[in-house]
Order: sequence, then C-alpha cells, then structure tokens
Amino acid sequence: MLRLRRRRRPVDQGWKTLTVTDRAEGNDNAQMLTPILLSGGGRTGSTQIMALLGSDSRVAFDRTFPYESRYLTYFAKFASLLQRPDMFQFLSAPQLFNPNYLNFGGPPPDLKYVPPYPPELYVARGDFSTWLRELWRKFSCDLKQHSDRSAFYAEKAPDWLAPMVRPCMDCFTIYNIRDPRDIFISTNAFMKKLNTTGFSRSEGDTDCEHARRMGIAFIQTVQNYLSDRDRPDTLLVRYEDYALDQEKVMERISSMTGLELRENTDKAHFDHHATAKDINSSVNRWTREPIPAEVVSYLERILHEDMAAVGYQLSQSVMDSPARRISFAPGRTDLRRLEHSSDGVLEQSADCAVARVKGPDFYITLPVEPFPAKAIRELWICVKGEIGSVMSLYWRGRDRKFAETSAIHVPYRPAQHWSVLVLPTATHPEWKDEITELRLDLFNSFDKPHKGTGYIRWVQLVGCT
Repeated sequence: MLRLRRRRRPVDQGWKTLTVTDRAEGNDNAQMLTPILLSGGGRTGSTQIMALLGSDSRVAFDRTFPYESRYLTYFAKFASLLQRPDMFQFLSAPQLFNPNYLNFGGPPPDLKYVPPYPPELYVARGDFSTWLRELWRKFSCDLKQHSDRSAFYAEKAPDWLAPMVRPCMDCFTIYNIRDPRDIFISTNAFMKKLNTTGFSRSEGDTDCEHARRMGIAFIQTVQNYLSDRDRPDTLLVRYEDYALDQEKVMERISSMTGLELRENTDKAHFDHHATAKDINSSVNRWTREPIPAEVVSYLERILHEDMAAVGYQLSQSVMDSPARRISFAPGRTDLRRLEHSSDGVLEQSADCAVARVKGPDFYITLPVEPFPAKAIRELWICVKGEIGSVMSLYWRGRDRKFAETSAIHVPYRPAQHWSVLVLPTATHPEWKDEITELRLDLFNSFDKPHKGTGYIRWVQLVGCT
C-alpha cells in the first residue's frame, strides 16, 4: 500500500510515496485526489460498483443516487475547449450545459471548415495539462478542507476521459462491462418500468436498431480496455463476476488501488434500479427470458470478436455468417501488400497499424473480394490519432473508377482513445450492384502541415439485420 506523509502522519494516497520534500521540489501530486474512473455503459452494474467504492470513506464523490456527478469530465471538457477557441461558435446551450452530454462540445462543423486564423493570433491561455491540473488541484484542496481523509475520487467516466487524464496525473481505470444480450433485456425492462426511452433507444426504433447502437458502445469500451489491459492501473470488472463473487471483485479492486472496501448494505436504491428478482437472476438472463432471436443473432454477428475477447460465449448456430473484420493486428493483414498513396505509410505495431501521415490525401485500399452492395449496410472503423478532420470511404464496381459521387465522408476529431466511426453505406444512392474495390482515406486534415500519426485497429463490414 502506497503512502503520503503529511505532518508526519501516514495517509493513503495511491501509488507513490510523497513527502513534504516532494512539494518543495514542485511535485504537486500530493495535493490532488487520485481519480478512479469507472468506464462502461448503462445497466452494467456501474451504480453498484460506485457504491462499493464509496464504502471506503477516503473515496470522494457525490452520494446522490445514481452517482452521476462528473466533475472531472466537466473539467477535462473545459480544458479541452480552451485549446480550440475556433470551435466555440458551434456550441449550443444544451451541449455545453447538459450534464448528461458526455461528448466534446457540439456537433462538428462542415467537413470543409478550416480555422479562420493561425494559432499565434489567439490569446495565450495555457495548455490542456496545465488547466486540468490547476482545476483538479483546486477541487481536491476544497474537498480535503472538508474531509482530511479524502485521498481518492470516483466517477462514472466516458471512454475518452482516462487517456486524457493519465498524462496529467495518476489515475485508476476500471472497465465495467456486461454480456450485451443481458444489457438488451435489462435496458428494455428498465425503460418499461419507468415508462420512458433512453440507453440510445428512441421512439420508433426497432429492436435491432437499438441493439446496433448498444453494440457500438460495447465495442468501443472493449477496444479501449484491450488497449489498456496490461497497465497496472487498469482493471476489467464484468457484471457477471461482480454478481456471482462480489468478494473476489472487492479483493481485485483493493489490490490495485489500496482501498479498504466492504459490502454495500443499502438496498433501497438498488431495488428501485433493479429489473430482476435478485442479482443472481440478472446473470445470463438472455438464456431464460424472452429475447428476439434476430437480436441475439445480430448482436453475436457484429460483436463476436469483442465478446470472445472478454470471455462471453456465443451461440453456435449464429456464427455461420459473422460480420467480417479486417484486422490490422500482426499476422492478420499483410500491410506490405496494401496499396496506399504517397502521402503516408502504414507500419505494423503490437495490435494495430500505425499511419505516418505526411500529406493531405493519405489512403489505403482494403483487401476485400467483390461482394453485392446490398449485403453490407455499414462499415465500422476503429481508430485513434493526433491528426485528422475527416475519414472517407470510396468504392467502385467493375469498369468504374473511384469518384466523388461514390464516396462517404465522416468528420473525425483527433483523440487519444479508440473510437468506432460509422460509415453508412446503405443510405448512399450509389451503393449498389457489385462492389469490387474499397478505398479508405485515413486521417485526412484540412490543416497544414498535414503531418501526424494515426492508428487503425480494424475495419468491419456490417451486414443487414
């Protein structure tokens, strides 16, 4: 267990041994709470895990059920927006002030938007790390004045937060997931119980449309976990493991963080939150409760690699036609055989391809055999990177060339976390007949000097439901 010395009294403070000397040398970690970020979606047990973290009085967060005050998220958004003052004009009041809006700012501008002025014409405003640390130091000091025992802070966090915070301060990340087939049942049961919509489901959505949005969120959480799984400050907690062996999960969390946890005994809030008769009955619900067969089939087709990666077994009967994933992990795709433009190169990394972009039009051709357009509804791309304004897909059939009339463009914002971009091919009028070749334009940027690094893990061809 790692300790901070303060007035000669030991106080738990996460990883490092910090002393008064550290403060004198400018190490201000001693003044800041160590964040514990719970990353995952709804109906995954996140509220119960937050309550578990709160059983140690040194962990600070608002004890207002369902524990969704996100101070660190707000600070990170503010510090990030200060780096892009040209984007202020695209903010709307709900996007800026709605506490449940977890993305950055408002919708992206038109794909042809270019910042109007060079950076040197903006006022000096400090970099992201400086702003975030200053805000967090102030927040931490205020909390410690109220409770001297406070040493940690817990928050339900979006996927993008941990990669942004880690370069600025120590933090722990707990990836919290659940079998997506059970999430489907649980979300719909909860919406019915409250007579409302939510969890990415809107009025008029079909079951498969709801499953699709839920599946994309599941993939994104899993992909970020897979990227972090070897980090000593990262832990995977599956809902099923928590439900069936809470004591073991408590031991794992305590081993990583140094927390002293005890079982939560306040059941009143959770009874209102629950949709199964007890916690054991909430595991593997999809095998006992009604769920449309087409939903199970669709979820397993689009999520089969991600579900298997985190230990969920698939139904044998639905794996006849899984969604095809073109992986750029070692041994999956020979990067040397991919045609690409002269504006960049692809290099092999441990689990992805690294794009070294050096011009405004970097693209690669994807290794696919000809296929009927009607068989594929969308392409999903798993990417992260420091450069880019737009990602594009071009396609052609026999006796046709690549053209702007047969292309889809989606905006991209450089980010440190893995995100899944959706290219909706089926809605394009020229997505028809036989497709013989696909070209993917990666990390294209309107901003000079058009140089930077991006990462691509896979491209997935998603069929119709």
